Amino acid sequence: MAEISAREQLIFDIAQAEWDLFQQVQNTGGRASCQDDPDTFFKMRMSQWMVYSDEALHSYYEDCVTAAKAGRNLVYEKYARMMESTYPEEYEQLKDSLPDVSDKTELVEKIVKINLEWDKEMLRDYPNLRSRGRVSTTGQDSAAAGSSMESYLRGELLTYSVHTLELICRETTEAYGRGENLLKQTIANETRFYGYDSLEEAEEKHAKLS
Repeated sequence: MAEISAREQLIFDIAQAEWDLFQQVQNTGGRASCQDDPDTFFKMRMSQWMVYSDEALHSYYEDCVTAAKAGRNLVYEKYARMMESTYPEEYEQLKDSLPDVSDKTELVEKIVKINLEWDKEMLRDYPNLRSRGRVSTTGQDSAAAGSSMESYLRGELLTYSVHTLELICRETTEAYGRGENLLKQTIANETRFYGYDSLEEAEEKHAKLS
């Protein structure tokens, strides 16, 4: 068995911390099916964190630890913020209980803007694979369709500390400047977890299923 590196352990520890928080989230309609699917959860969350630097990983893990000590659940806060466009009446009832994020919005919107460009690339280059995910933009949100990639990302980013956001924003901006697509890398990581050798192989498989 291959030895797990310190980086791999850190990524797993982050996903484990998020999973533990996810288990505490009380959904309005009862427990969500995804809360009983750790395999999918870990594959998706680890795929995302794999694209960032050790510095960003350590910073976010510290966010999780600090929040837990303060009695906050970052996963609950993420989903609560996502409700603003899908369940606005319920969001109005709980929004005042959420932390102030006015010092984070500028950084968050910079990251979201680039990710929306990356998502357009995914929709263009891997339409069948991408179609199996969330809708793209907040304007497409609804109770029926659920939250979009944009709303999900924004809700999550707003739970990060300013320091973590600065690191993520820098890495996102630098990757974009190099012509790299971190969203594409994240989805490529996911497909490898599911046994595909490439995004192209996964796209071909999903094209046949469409």
